[in-house]
Amino acid sequence: MYRPLVLTCVFVAACLDAGAEDDQDDLMNQAFENAQGDGKADGGCSGVVVPDRNGFDKHVALTFDDGPNPATTPQIIAILKKHHAPATFFNNGIRYAVAGAKELAAQIAADPDYLLGNHSQHHLDLSKESATKVASEVALTDTLIRAAGETPKYFRFPFGAASCAAKAHVEGLGYTVVGWHIDSADWCYAAGHGTCKKATFKYVPDALRSDMLGYVMSQVHATNGGVILFHDIHQSTADHLDAVLTAMEHAGFSFVRLDDASVFPRLAHVSPKFIGDSCAADTDCTFSGGRCHPAGFCTVACNGTCADATGKASTFCMADDITADTGMCVSKAAAQNQSCALLPDTEARVVSRFVGTSASAPATANVCAPR
Repeated sequence: MYRPLVLTCVFVAACLDAGAEDDQDDLMNQAFENAQGDGKADGGCSGVVVPDRNGFDKHVALTFDDGPNPATTPQIIAILKKHHAPATFFNNGIRYAVAGAKELAAQIAADPDYLLGNHSQHHLDLSKESATKVASEVALTDTLIRAAGETPKYFRFPFGAASCAAKAHVEGLGYTVVGWHIDSADWCYAAGHGTCKKATFKYVPDALRSDMLGYVMSQVHATNGGVILFHDIHQSTADHLDAVLTAMEHAGFSFVRLDDASVFPRLAHVSPKFIGDSCAADTDCTFSGGRCHPAGFCTVACNGTCADATGKASTFCMADDITADTGMCVSKAAAQNQSCALLPDTEARVVSRFVGTSASAPATANVCAPR
């Protein structure tokens, strides 16, 4: 986010007044509260809630907002390289007007470890802007990022502040809206010259108000990983980043790209594996009790019936071909599995229901059964 610092005034038409600063602080405090929820309270229109809420297993996606800044972004990149850490840079288009910024963006776009994301042109609260203004803010920066050599696929609303209409517009352009799980509060520590004041951001514990490293680590441990928000425009962020990443590594955390579907399947629009989906190992079948059958599909033990999932082929409980005296769930032959063609070690076959000790009635179904 923009702060009323000398650095900010270099890039915008006018420096922010005290009232604008207070408004932005309020927005970031609200974003912290929103990030704790599931996004359902506002009908799924949140710009900060990430659809993947847990299961990060100490994986962290590093994101940096408000650049590129030729004075500090190269320092950030050097530290990332030292730690072999991928990252996503959410750019404001107005920054590209500074000498060297376009070249820096092109350097980032060309590096396979990094992604360029769209953070709008002028870093406005888009939840309050007209549809025409929202479209312009997105399009101007989109053009600049594409000119840098990246086809942007992620958009982050400034302050995480979105309206339903603004989010629908962004997603209609093919973007995925990305919020964060962890706010590093680096913007607050930068504003206070090393101290995050309670009047600026109320969610930092008093004991950590002069300890950015301690605060970041407390948040990372609380979520066990996830998407973390930094800003590459602040010198203080560059000064602290090496220690932060070192502490994360020592605590067993590792760094992944934002589009890592194994960590953020919903963000990457990859549906989790379910009964009947292809698999190579038990770890692919992450639902409760799931395992990978030797024939290469996810299954789970059953007694008469199996659960179904939206968008997946219907399921059926048949006798387990390995143990015989138990049941296993399989998918019915359906369009989702191309009548079992997507599961080459199975065949479409009519089988009887495994009733077991359940009260289910006898039945048959055409399923994808192991060959």
